[in-house]
Amino acid sequence: MAINERTRIALPIIVRFALVGALAGAIYSYFTIAGGAGAGFDAFKRGALSGGLIGAILSALNIFVLEAPIGAPLRRTPFLLHLCLKSVVYLIVFLGAVAASQWMTSDAFAFWIRTRPGDILFFFAVSLVISFLFDVNRLLGQNVLFNFMTGRYFRPRVEQRVFLMIDMKNSTAVAERLGEVDFHRLLNRFVGDLTGPIVLQKGQIHKYVGDELIVAWPLAVGVKDARCLRACFGAFERIATLGPSYEREFGLRVDFRAALHCGLVVVGEMGTIKKEIALLGDALNTTARIVDACRDRGEAAIASAALLQLLTVPAGVEARALGPVQLRGKKSPIELFALRAAATARLAAE
Repeated sequence: MAINERTRIALPIIVRFALVGALAGAIYSYFTIAGGAGAGFDAFKRGALSGGLIGAILSALNIFVLEAPIGAPLRRTPFLLHLCLKSVVYLIVFLGAVAASQWMTSDAFAFWIRTRPGDILFFFAVSLVISFLFDVNRLLGQNVLFNFMTGRYFRPRVEQRVFLMIDMKNSTAVAERLGEVDFHRLLNRFVGDLTGPIVLQKGQIHKYVGDELIVAWPLAVGVKDARCLRACFGAFERIATLGPSYEREFGLRVDFRAALHCGLVVVGEMGTIKKEIALLGDALNTTARIVDACRDRGEAAIASAALLQLLTVPAGVEARALGPVQLRGKKSPIELFALRAAATARLAAE
């Protein structure tokens, strides 16, 4: 049976978390459960097995349930409620993994004897911390918390990035029709539905600007296997598939235009009371101008020649040369290509 794209990307992540969990479980068992240097091999093995199961199950749970479309209702809950619910789920995983490891090491039915109250409190505290870190990372954006903690961008750095900018069509008319509150609800669902195909292709959601969504990749990541294009057309397909549900909920369907470009940007921390990791540079400005070109020329998606020459356009996507195009605010014309999916293309994530 063929492995779908989500599973192929998830497997290495699950393996890494399982290995880290096994190491942490073995260390915890060595220093607490079995009394340090006198720890028996069985307890050491049980701790490693418990940690490995916890790492594998939690990572798989996040990828295939909590961060997948099926987990959307939970992601839309208020922060505190979301934190508590996930902590309970994580605690159940912790305790279930311990029970399973004891059963697999011939300790069947000994779960409640070997799991002390102190261990349960420790597991709950760890589950709360892990859930909190995951949720803060989700609030800030992918890898932003890690980058802040390590100081990666404390001093500005110049990097090559690929950008995908998505702009909802007819948003002004839609907002007037629905009213502010319902339009916010529609926009929130819209960006949520786009997230899956983008994250599946390792895209990092950089910022929401009104009805626009800005996605970035490190250059090597974005062009590998044409991930940026696959994310774009996966998003198109997902929104088209969900059209009937939008119509039932809001009385209309949504659509968007997309621009893709790449180039140098300066990446660095910005602000004092409110801090963010900002991306500044001509590449981002040019991507915004390509969005304008989509609007002016009636194209659904346009990519720069500078980007397309760095990747292989995947089967099912057609690129049509538009020639040199003079973009607003640019001194020289830029070679652009209109992109569209072939009739048989099926690029959305399974």
